[in-house]
Amino acid sequence: IPTFAEKPDAEVLYWVGCAAAFDERNRKVARAFARCLNAAGVRFAILGQEESCTGDPARRMGNEYVYQILAGGNIETLNRYGMAERTIVTACPHCFNTIANEYGQLGGNFKIVHHSVFLQELLGSGRLRTASADESTGPARSITFHDSCYMARYNNVIAAPRDVLGSVAGVELREME
Repeated sequence: IPTFAEKPDAEVLYWVGCAAAFDERNRKVARAFARCLNAAGVRFAILGQEESCTGDPARRMGNEYVYQILAGGNIETLNRYGMAERTIVTACPHCFNTIANEYGQLGGNFKIVHHSVFLQELLGSGRLRTASADESTGPARSITFHDSCYMARYNNVIAAPRDVLGSVAGVELREME
């Protein structure tokens, strides 16, 4: 995946986040999302080594100083690449919430969307499609989606993940009791 330094004309920045850098399960999510973006013909790039932690963990632990250093550095990097006029997409609920709702306090105003919303838009526009029931290779299965607090409670992103999962052939979406 190219970095913005290598591909400055990219239309979308994929903010990978810390979890995808350190956790193997999240690496699979990052790779799968990148495959979806490629399949939809989205011109995207990442920051690579220029991406730092959003500062969310530091702020939640009460270390405002570290949060402001991390956030300030990220805002400077995002502004340098003209992100105020582009879209940032992330799979991480914490990164999403922090960039969307807290970076503005430090002058960082960016359009950021959660990857489920972005996938929902790609599916709705026809740029991305899922396999039909005839093309499905696996057995039917039930899925229960767990709403992250930062998506559902704080940002009211509830339908998009369900819509995307519900569009996959062979998947039955079930709600928790």
